Amino acid sequence: MSKRILRINSEIEKAINEILAYEIKNPKITGIITVTKCETTMDLDICKVYVSIFSPDNKQEIFDEIKHSARFIRQEVCKKVLLRKMPYLEFILDEGQEYNERIEKAIEQIQKERNENV
Repeated sequence: MSKRILRINSEIEKAINEILAYEIKNPKITGIITVTKCETTMDLDICKVYVSIFSPDNKQEIFDEIKHSARFIRQEVCKKVLLRKMPYLEFILDEGQEYNERIEKAIEQIQKERNENV
């Protein structure tokens, strides 16, 4: 991946994090929301935006609202990141952190069971 694309990914990620934290006015988008990664294609057609949502209840509903607000988010990113061609933003729910937590809990449980049997 070129340095230019890496810089673009970084700028888009920073802009979207700022928009989600301070500028979006949708009351259904609540909780801690973080952009974990952006992957822009070389031709700047598509940018996959991986979003992690820390909310115990309605994670899928919040994610659906973010996808519904994609047009507004893209317009705001256009104002913050100066590119000749702004890529289409494709939001993807990133559940990597939850996966890691489940594995850690499973390992802890196995260790507890092993210590009890010794």
